[in-house]
Amino acid sequence: MFKFLFDTSLGRDFWNYRLGQLVSLIGDSCSHIALAWWILEKTGSAAQMSSVLAPAMFVRIFLLPLVGPIGDRFARKNLIIIADLWRLVFTLVLAGMVFFDFYNQPLLIFVFSLVSVGSALFQAAAGGIVPQIVEKNKLQVAMQQSQAINSLGNILGGILGGVVVSFVGVFGAFLIDSVSYLVAGFFTAFIQADTKPKRIVSPKLGNALNRWTVELFDGFRILYRLPVLFWICIIAMFMNLALSPLGVILPVLAKEARDMPAWYLGSLESSIGLGAVIGAFTLNVPKRILSTHWLLLLSIAMIGIGVALLPFAPTIVLPLTVLFWIGIGSTWANVIIGTQVSLSVPDSFRARIGSIMGFLCSGISPLGIAGVGLLISGIGLTQTLVFMGLWVVVMTPLMLAIPRFSTYVDSSPEEAGAFFQKHYPGVLK
Repeated sequence: MFKFLFDTSLGRDFWNYRLGQLVSLIGDSCSHIALAWWILEKTGSAAQMSSVLAPAMFVRIFLLPLVGPIGDRFARKNLIIIADLWRLVFTLVLAGMVFFDFYNQPLLIFVFSLVSVGSALFQAAAGGIVPQIVEKNKLQVAMQQSQAINSLGNILGGILGGVVVSFVGVFGAFLIDSVSYLVAGFFTAFIQADTKPKRIVSPKLGNALNRWTVELFDGFRILYRLPVLFWICIIAMFMNLALSPLGVILPVLAKEARDMPAWYLGSLESSIGLGAVIGAFTLNVPKRILSTHWLLLLSIAMIGIGVALLPFAPTIVLPLTVLFWIGIGSTWANVIIGTQVSLSVPDSFRARIGSIMGFLCSGISPLGIAGVGLLISGIGLTQTLVFMGLWVVVMTPLMLAIPRFSTYVDSSPEEAGAFFQKHYPGVLK
């Protein structure tokens, strides 16, 4: 188990990057709990929480394709450091608002949206850096370990965040998140590999603005001409519309529905992380029984079923079990898709394609977050969760209608590397 989480054969650069991000994820989890708790303490309203989270998510999603070309041009290590320092500054501003007890909804929305600007830049750069710092034949192991380590960060962050908010206060949690960005940037700076994308830029593209414009629209054009990826994104977009409100619902479930302290919210989020760690550790077991595409569908269905069952889990313990189940399904699905995309998309396109895929997959998620408060007020928490879960379950079989879906997902690493050239020749020039 220890070697699974910390396989040293992946190299020093991988671990410099991952350990830094582990610290950052712990801080992010603390900050997420702190923000939700502060809003509920000040307003007691899920709708008010939605009004803060939705604009920030919209900013991040909108910026993703815009910063994608940057991730395919400059050293991704440097972009990640810039993103971490940017988020450090504005998380400190949030901490200052809490310290001076200055709750101002418009200012909170604005500052939290600025934090999301850094998150968009980070996501664009991070999507392509792992294949640059590990050997190709170790990529799936690196993806599994990345999921496990990210989930470990969520577990530790959920526990730490819940405890800090309960016994120290919201300010302490924001301060931890601020320091975590500084530590993450420090670790990332020690990456020795050349993380600048390997590409040749045609002088015919003109100045930097013109090149950025051409590459931005070229990224959309390329993804549209890769139907297997494009339609996976479209279906995922509608699934994420239903799943995105969980970030609002869990604090409401803990504080308002169950009348529990912040440590319980931390436990709920940690349960998802623990399930994700176990999911990463056990992925190879169901892969021996099921074809990979069937396992992917099962994983997504597990998430939907878990969400639908969540309101029917009584006592304090059973919701933790349901969220553990959801975490397993999430990691299985993320590792399968993430590995195939990393193997099949060339390095010179990876940031653009990854950013645009992120944009499409989450494109309408802010609507889900913005509307969940009204939905809870209108039909109740239980009916809202049942509707969300069943929506995901019903959408899952649509994946089978995607052309070449099963062939793509079931491809070996060697087949995935040549998949687009074989089935969509000339698209990735």
